[in-house]
Amino acid sequence: MKLVNCIWHLERNDAEYYDEQISKFEENSDDNTDIMKQQVCVITTTYGTFNDTLADIEHNDMQVRQGLSDIQVYLDTLSSETARKLSIFEAKLIIDKHITQVNNTLAILQRNTDVVLVFSMPNQEAYNHRLCHINYFWNP
Repeated sequence: MKLVNCIWHLERNDAEYYDEQISKFEENSDDNTDIMKQQVCVITTTYGTFNDTLADIEHNDMQVRQGLSDIQVYLDTLSSETARKLSIFEAKLIIDKHITQVNNTLAILQRNTDVVLVFSMPNQEAYNHRLCHINYFWNP
């Protein structure tokens, strides 16, 4: 009350009123300061948690990218290995086809050779024996 009276030279009732208001303001100011300190603490904690979350997201993003890269490498390897195996399989089929053609050609050649030999036999007995052998070989 003295401070208010000294500064503004107010009447007693006014001075008491302003003194009371100043006291309330000072009390509220202390409460507001405490509330602001609590809010700063909450905000600081929230920022820390948010920063940790961003770090976790970045770490998870890196892991996902690495996983996707590993999958891509595996798929590329699998694809090239599958293509190589298909090429080998195709080559085997072609070789089998050629072997079959060679076997068929050899069989035809053998039959033709047998026929030529039969017809070149000097006597009937050898001819019949060879013809019997050819018929058995080709029609078992």
